[in-house]
Amino acid sequence: MKGHLITTGTVTYALKGRDILRKKGFKASVERITSGENSLGCGYSIAVWGDIKSAEQLLRNSGVKILKISEMNN
Repeated sequence: MKGHLITTGTVTYALKGRDILRKKGFKASVERITSGENSLGCGYSIAVWGDIKSAEQLLRNSGVKILKISEMNN
């Protein structure tokens, strides 16, 4: 199962998003992003495994601001 990182605008969105996804059966956790020239927001993302399209739709419908979605390098 592929994992994705969903970069959010704030740590609050990351925590809210993780909780929403877990309640719907997704495996999700909050990850600290290593700072770099391409980092966005406060440096936190939601790591999620499963159907990324469903996860994205669920988060957007719940008001979670998504800045970027990228595939995790495993």
